[in-house]
Amino acid sequence: MTKSRVFALDTWFYNSLGSYPLEAKCEMLSQLGYDGVNITLWSEQSWADVPAIAGVRDRYGIDVTGVYTSIENDHDSAGIRRTHELLNSVPAGTIVDLAVLGSTEAARNSDRAGDARIADVLAGILPVAEERGVIISLYHHVDTWLERLDDALRLCNMVDHPSLRLTFSTHHWYVTDGRNPRKSLSDIAPRMSSANFCGSRRVPNDTGTDATIELIDQGELDNFHMLGLLKSTGFDGPVGLQGFSMGGDVYAKLRHSITAFRDIEARVDAHPAWFDFRPDPIPSAREEKTV
Repeated sequence: MTKSRVFALDTWFYNSLGSYPLEAKCEMLSQLGYDGVNITLWSEQSWADVPAIAGVRDRYGIDVTGVYTSIENDHDSAGIRRTHELLNSVPAGTIVDLAVLGSTEAARNSDRAGDARIADVLAGILPVAEERGVIISLYHHVDTWLERLDDALRLCNMVDHPSLRLTFSTHHWYVTDGRNPRKSLSDIAPRMSSANFCGSRRVPNDTGTDATIELIDQGELDNFHMLGLLKSTGFDGPVGLQGFSMGGDVYAKLRHSITAFRDIEARVDAHPAWFDFRPDPIPSAREEKTV
């Protein structure tokens, strides 16, 4: 089995006191054996790093695997313009993760009535992506219009453009769905550009969602099972490790995480029968029967 190209989302590097500079992020990840970094554009400081993206490979020996950005809705002219500029700035092969927070025609999250307006936005930027050799990857994100994995797949199928893909996030899938991952991953496999993983459990937490973000080998979500299912689809794209809101000693946590990931990956390769679960989950207290 070919080892995955592993990147870290730079969400690891933000905490309540501030954030690490791009240089430190890249140096740490290169030293720890990561193949790349995903840069999150959510502040003016992070947007100021965009001109440096093209030089990251030569300077640090890792790729900018992806860049995350968002648009508010189909009327967000500033966000759409910035996305155009980003597509013209990043190197060929870069994945631009695009979260769509709303659509002016949608009455609620996941509302299909919003599809046509967002499809029009995508139709305006996809030719730029195709010309530049960049992938636009729809990023399903809890508490946004494009919230569910099914929403991203539906829009990909509707637009059906070779430069439009989707990103699979275990965290956002777990929060909004969390059932039948074999079917979910099989359905999206032809459209998937990348995936990202974290440990997770369904409890109130500091992320503002209904599930935690934890180290990949912690929490209730079984990432051995999830990675096995992902690889069984034939997916060979980059795999990211998510660290949003963890804080603490980021270097130590990133070191632990890549070691844990490689261990999980090796077990998936050595024991493929182990992740082939049977439909026998823990029953809820209401469903439990006395035996």
